[in-house]
Amino acid sequence: MLRFLDFDRDLAEACAAEFLASDAGRAALPGGATGRPDFLRLDGAKAPDLDRSVLRMEIGGGSFVLKLNQVPKQAGRIAEEYRALRQAARVFAPHPDLGVIEALYLSPGETFMVTRFHDVPTLLEQMDEGADPLPLCRQAGRWLAVLHGQSPAEEARFWPKWIFARLEELRARGPQAPAADFQPLIRALRRQVEGLRGCPAPRVLCHGDFHAGNLLVEEKRLLGLDLFEEKRKLAVYDMVDFLKGDIRADAPEAEIDAGGVRRQVRAALLQGYGQPVNEDLLSFLLRAQLLIDWLHIDAARHAESPFLQGKYKRLENRLSLAFAAA
Repeated sequence: MLRFLDFDRDLAEACAAEFLASDAGRAALPGGATGRPDFLRLDGAKAPDLDRSVLRMEIGGGSFVLKLNQVPKQAGRIAEEYRALRQAARVFAPHPDLGVIEALYLSPGETFMVTRFHDVPTLLEQMDEGADPLPLCRQAGRWLAVLHGQSPAEEARFWPKWIFARLEELRARGPQAPAADFQPLIRALRRQVEGLRGCPAPRVLCHGDFHAGNLLVEEKRLLGLDLFEEKRKLAVYDMVDFLKGDIRADAPEAEIDAGGVRRQVRAALLQGYGQPVNEDLLSFLLRAQLLIDWLHIDAARHAESPFLQGKYKRLENRLSLAFAAA
């Protein structure tokens, strides 16, 4: 497992020196910088090796994020994210309470970029600390609507084949969940999808990893980050990614809807989004995603991780309520 200090320091320092020598670096630090930069790894164990990392970089009194990706099979992804952030900044400019983190520099070799570091809580942290989730979710919905609106939507169709292929793959791996518990849910999904197969749905440029941990709350402004997975797909998938995080919250059974999430939280996100959404499709996809997440927890990892044991129970509870309400 990668730890916070596991990274190639020589490579990181070379990236920092290149940034400082650039026009963008001189503009960000007009007073210059002396001494060695300090780094802290932010992405923990998510990256597969030391050639791909996200580092907080403290230098010359400035705080930045250095995102490095030299993995050959993902060549070009850093450049795509940098350009996506620059484009999104222009799209969000007319909205003073919404925005994205500032992308400052892309290396000529397109292997790393530098963004500004914002030392503020995420929307997830705000809600975990007891903030009212409803205004935050409405604002998140508005943020998503602006992102989705940066290019014209296409009319597409929903096809569920990938869902059942993924469920079969997870079933074959041996999940912690007993077959007697999950097989009836898979059969129920197959019945429920029949009225949705091929239904029209807008395809837009999606965030791709839209969750409350990828939104920063800077006073009353909401800033998005991490557009690494941005691509065109059905708009509803971004909503599923955001709403599935609701399983973290304790809530009375009566508040949980057919998607397995709190009705008020879902309503707040969609109110902020302000565009028509196929509610039946959203509920179906939420049930499918919660089931995928549940089956993704295998017996070995469940036995070793108290965190996964808690997540398993929360998913089990929400699935029970969602399928009962469907």
